[in-house]
Amino acid sequence: MDIFERITLVLHISYDHLNDNILEQLESWDGPVTFTIAIPSAQVYSRIRKIKEKLSHFPSYVLHKLSVHVLFRSNYGCNKDAIDKLNEINSNWRYPINVARNVARMFVRSKYVLISDSEFIFPEGFESRMCALAQNQLTRNPKTALVVRIFEVNSTIRKMPRNKEELRGLFFKGLAVEFHARYNMAAHTIPHLDQWFNKQENKQEVNINSILKFTKYGWEPQFVSLNTIPFHDENFPFSLRDNTVLRWEMCRQNYTFALVNDLFMVHRGIKTTNDLPLTRKRQKHSRPQFNIAMKLFKQRMDHQYPETKKLCPEFGA
Repeated sequence: MDIFERITLVLHISYDHLNDNILEQLESWDGPVTFTIAIPSAQVYSRIRKIKEKLSHFPSYVLHKLSVHVLFRSNYGCNKDAIDKLNEINSNWRYPINVARNVARMFVRSKYVLISDSEFIFPEGFESRMCALAQNQLTRNPKTALVVRIFEVNSTIRKMPRNKEELRGLFFKGLAVEFHARYNMAAHTIPHLDQWFNKQENKQEVNINSILKFTKYGWEPQFVSLNTIPFHDENFPFSLRDNTVLRWEMCRQNYTFALVNDLFMVHRGIKTTNDLPLTRKRQKHSRPQFNIAMKLFKQRMDHQYPETKKLCPEFGA
């Protein structure tokens, strides 16, 4: 299939998270991948060498579909002498999450995208099955996001579920939950899960289950869409609505969010409220930047899309 007609998986990570968990994700995805690795602006060449060394051990069939881009900040240009002088202290480094997402998107060569975080595993045939649905639905209704449910499985699970039957078995044993169900349920819960599980899987083609209403400001659905969706707002800091903000803007652009049957994404490890203190510490550090970003974003939305203000929830932290 021509790469333009495929779905590109758009990923980003910090340099210190390039590990075998990423490889497992890449092996589960059949389509093209564009991937940003962000590094602090110090020891740049040394870090790039380590990244190349790590990637060199990935199988050739993974590297064949992979486009990797290293991101660092320089106020002095990118010639060798300027880069050699960079000496950002690691403790001062803030992960430029939305710059990383947007840089990865700049190298997309396909019509469709799935912008994901790292370490999510996909069912067998996800890309080809979703591609067929996208070609049908997004041709007729281009301002549609094809939403997939996302889950977490217990960290003891070694063989990740690669179809709905396997996922269902883990879920009803208590070994899988909706993503962040024990941490921040509002962000990822989608109604009628039992109905979705009980519908027999169609392994030949997938279809739309239902249209989802965007009524909660904290909702953060994962989806496949055309690559014409907005870029992530780079004013938002890591861990404070950095990903939700894209969904907000799509709501203001009057996108339809359509839940897909059978397909899903799954992450190893179940996050709980025990993880909240670290998150809140990070968010406290980022709060001043977030407040400025939020003000600018609301002003931009009201200027660009005044007619949809009442169609979306009031945005906030």
